[in-house]
Amino acid sequence: MPKLIITAVILASLSVPANAQEAFQGQTMISSLHSHNSYLIDMDGQTIMTWHGSNRPASIAQLLPDGSVLRPCLDSGGDFQGGAAGGRLQRIDANDDVVWDYYFSTYDYQQHHDVEPMANGNVLVIAWERKTRDEAIAMGRQSISGEIWPTLIAEIEPVGATGGNVVWEWHFWDHLIQDVDPEKPNYGVIADHPELLDINCGSANGDWIHANAIDYNEELDQIVFSSHTMHEFYIIDHSTTTEEAAGHTGGNSGMGGDLLYRWGNPQNYDRGDSSDQHFFVVHGINWIDPCIPGGGNLLVFNNGDRSGSSNDYSSVEEIVPPVDESGHYYIAPGQPFGPSAPVWEYADPGSFYSSHISGAYRLPNGNTLICEGTSGHLFEVTESGTTVWDRDYTFHIARAERYWTPGGPHDYEPDYDVDLDDYAEFSACLTGPEVAADQCCGVFDSDGDGDVDLIDSASLQAAFGGS
Repeated sequence: MPKLIITAVILASLSVPANAQEAFQGQTMISSLHSHNSYLIDMDGQTIMTWHGSNRPASIAQLLPDGSVLRPCLDSGGDFQGGAAGGRLQRIDANDDVVWDYYFSTYDYQQHHDVEPMANGNVLVIAWERKTRDEAIAMGRQSISGEIWPTLIAEIEPVGATGGNVVWEWHFWDHLIQDVDPEKPNYGVIADHPELLDINCGSANGDWIHANAIDYNEELDQIVFSSHTMHEFYIIDHSTTTEEAAGHTGGNSGMGGDLLYRWGNPQNYDRGDSSDQHFFVVHGINWIDPCIPGGGNLLVFNNGDRSGSSNDYSSVEEIVPPVDESGHYYIAPGQPFGPSAPVWEYADPGSFYSSHISGAYRLPNGNTLICEGTSGHLFEVTESGTTVWDRDYTFHIARAERYWTPGGPHDYEPDYDVDLDDYAEFSACLTGPEVAADQCCGVFDSDGDGDVDLIDSASLQAAFGGS
């Protein structure tokens, strides 16, 4: 998830109101897919920090709270050749020194595309894992001419300057179904099992699923990732053990490593046809951060690479997953996962189109930062679709994130001015003498004791200079 970063090394206090009709002030991270560098730019497009990596990026670099960046890049000696091949993870500090240089790359697996830093200091990675043609046929694959590379997701604990421990892993290979041969594993009725992936969907071999973005929701302890070739995104349960993640029970969901939710192309699980396909190549899936407009919803870049040559256009879409009273994703018998349509969408047919890469992130004032990756065009739109900021670059950019710092620790609106209006925001959050800090997103817990109460109220009131 995009993060509120307080980074004294880089980010300066800002003075522009956080108005939804204006660009939301901050610094934006970009990585050229044709160079070894990542850049932090200001609102005028001026570079204020450069990190020099050791190879071209696999996807985006992400700014960490200490001013370092986490940057996946190509392992030049890797055994897999495919789009956005990576295999090497580098953390580069604010002095442009590499402080962690780790390879997740062997003959059997290799990181590609995206990584996701976690609050515990670990890193989630997307990787290919190698399966032979014979292994695929034995699992029920029909059309295949060579080996196949299903998705592996691993959580890595950094160790020292170059080491890492895999502390959790999930394999798509453990969650397949096929309906062609009752003598082979995972035989069943595909429409009865939307929690599994039909092994005969998608491309015939090689980079079969082409996962391209990953995000982690700490509150839900869930992972979401998007698939270029399947034209949908998936949510899985991270609360499982690795053993549970290989099966169909366990974890908060009780479903082990099976798919909790998927959206974009229900014909993949036989609950729709081509007319029900919503995504046509998809990238950049992420949860919208809590406490900003749309918090908890999913934001995704629908590339819109439709069949034919005259009807392609991209869109950015906000999805509200259907959740039942128990907090589980709901799907009606015989029906595809909802919703039937996005709750918000930005599109401009005829002028807005990127056939691959790209992404979007929601900003605290409700605007959305969009990266039209193949043209190198970054722009910010309001909820109504008005462009309030844009920059053009001559290189491809996978995605771009904006980072910001509020005007102070008590700037709750935020308008970069601490006053009694901020205290009113705080007071409105208090529903009694004591409420859990996370009900107010944690920002009002001034004394750091894990709850929000009238002690916090008194200290904040004094800070605001009011009574």
